[in-house]
Amino acid sequence: MKCVIIGSGVAGMTAALDLVKAKGVEVDLYTDEVHPYYYRPQVTNFLAGVVPLERVFLHPLTWYEERGVRMHLNSPVARLEPEQRQIVLEDGTVVPYDKLLLTTGSYPFVPPIEGVKRPGVFTVRTLSDALAIKEYALQCRQAVVVGGGLLGLEAARGLKGMGLEVTIVEFMPRLMPVQLDADGAAILRNFVESQGYHVFLGTSVKAVVGDGKMDGVVLSSGETVPAQLLIVAAGVRSNTTLAQAAGLTLDRGVVVNAQMQTSAPDIYAAGDVARFEGICWAIVPTAQAQARVAVSNLLGQPAYYENLPPTTTLKVMGIEVNSMGTINPPDNAHEAFQFTAPDASVYRKIVLQHAEGGSVIVGAITINDKVLAKKLGALIEQRAPLTAAEAQSLVQGA
Repeated sequence: MKCVIIGSGVAGMTAALDLVKAKGVEVDLYTDEVHPYYYRPQVTNFLAGVVPLERVFLHPLTWYEERGVRMHLNSPVARLEPEQRQIVLEDGTVVPYDKLLLTTGSYPFVPPIEGVKRPGVFTVRTLSDALAIKEYALQCRQAVVVGGGLLGLEAARGLKGMGLEVTIVEFMPRLMPVQLDADGAAILRNFVESQGYHVFLGTSVKAVVGDGKMDGVVLSSGETVPAQLLIVAAGVRSNTTLAQAAGLTLDRGVVVNAQMQTSAPDIYAAGDVARFEGICWAIVPTAQAQARVAVSNLLGQPAYYENLPPTTTLKVMGIEVNSMGTINPPDNAHEAFQFTAPDASVYRKIVLQHAEGGSVIVGAITINDKVLAKKLGALIEQRAPLTAAEAQSLVQGA
């Protein structure tokens, strides 16, 4: 059986390395990336100078080939032809398949900003992006990052690691608005500012200004921030171009069932491009889990995916933030328990869901409590029973 994978991110590589373990399976992976597989979170570490370039790559290209994965780098796909069970590369090469897995991932969302095409404006998604930013930053003193989420904060750390003065601009009224509540975000903001970053919340970049190259940005709130470099980290969108042209069912991503099957026979999808039950978390654990379910079904071994509680960890600037599951009680059936250390160095929050049969833990936030984060993560994954008294004791650190 010939399996073709499009995309070389974590979902694609997880699937490829699992597939080659099966007897009688040929695996060809096509990607427009020019580099062998690398772990995307390492991109901003490389940007900051924390890791050298050679440590960004998990393995050399030969390592994958020795294990049976035929990697086709710099081989963008032009179109899918589901009825003919083949794909066509941009150079015209036709590649037949028995089973096809789409792991085309996502691309950076760039909001409408006047002057966004000026030199000095970047997104940071790939290693090629990071290499270009590092080179351009040599001529810069100040930088602005659009987006105060995970990637934005990591990018800001990377720029500061290169010696730049960094300003973070977040449209929402708090940093990490998806992963943190107001109290946790306030602690994070204070810490970020204490490290020398400038933070603007509840505003956005309206325009990039300058004579030729950029020399600043204008915010919607009226301020002008001097900067010679701008990184846009305002979220991602599923890369559905190939799927849409092939007529697959879409809903802001490629719609899949619990077996990771798309609307086309023998075509599966996993990772950032896939949308299951209206949700796409765009995080590594989900991509890995979906890839493994897809592989099982590709091999004729029924397996079913269930949406996992989203788990996010941020370790930058000397602070560790963990966000798991439901972090804000959506109704009266949920209850939150919180604790903030007197010096605001530690924050803990647990969310319970009450029912007639008792209470279960469904979410948590920790700041600078790695041990408790690990324990709570396991409990949330199990939807473990937890009483209000036990929750209160845990957040108090008892």
